[in-house]
Amino acid sequence: MCGTSLHPNQAPTRALVFCAQLDSLRPMRADGRRPEELRPYSISPGFIGQALGSALISAGRTRVICTASLEPQTPKWLKNGGWVTAEYSMLPGATRPRGRRDPGGRGKEIQRLIGRSLRACVDLPRLVGRDRPLSMVCDCDVIEADGGTRTASITGAYVALVLALRRLQSEGVLAELPLRGPLAAVSVGMVAVGEPPTSRAVLDLPYEEDSRAEVDLNVVMLGDGGFVEVQGTGEQGVFSRPDLARMLDLAEVGCRQLFALQAEVLEQALV
Repeated sequence: MCGTSLHPNQAPTRALVFCAQLDSLRPMRADGRRPEELRPYSISPGFIGQALGSALISAGRTRVICTASLEPQTPKWLKNGGWVTAEYSMLPGATRPRGRRDPGGRGKEIQRLIGRSLRACVDLPRLVGRDRPLSMVCDCDVIEADGGTRTASITGAYVALVLALRRLQSEGVLAELPLRGPLAAVSVGMVAVGEPPTSRAVLDLPYEEDSRAEVDLNVVMLGDGGFVEVQGTGEQGVFSRPDLARMLDLAEVGCRQLFALQAEVLEQALV
């Protein structure tokens, strides 16, 4: 098992014009990053040997184990094609103080988000095996939480799902990979940074920033630039349409880098 890493100083292959237009002052954040920088990322494929597909994703100090498995049957209400769903949980010791093992309402909302996102990148009518439609479930288990657990889960679950589908193809269960393109997610927000503190859009919030953000936004994107989901909340204030545009620009910068990391991992992974 080997992992592939992405560090903040690694620029994407195609830098968006937005990056070039950022203020020259570029105030630093508490962890030393510039507003448009991701945390250090790494993805280790095949992290769980028993799983059909798996990956450990690290986003700064946030770490999530993602596995993809084949279910015995599709949901009874499904008429045509296959299905993809997800489950999300957090190890009690992943946070301080200790969390509860029951995912609760928040966990259920997150796993619905993960499932919706994964279905967007799969051509469900083509998720059909030799003799029946297929149902995949992706489990995302947070082993350490420092902000961005839902977005890291989506980014890592995509890798686990692709590895699982590749294996099914190699075993003759699938004739082709029913994928529409890569999928990644990242958080953005309006946070006071610099001296004196000034509210501005920043990318990929750790808990220290997320807990005091004026605005919190989670963005899920496909590789073709389409938005799967945008979840935005004015936690301690409101945000304007230009603020939203700046945050979406930052989210695209981050997702483009994550797409490149996923592609590198999947190219190197042995199935």
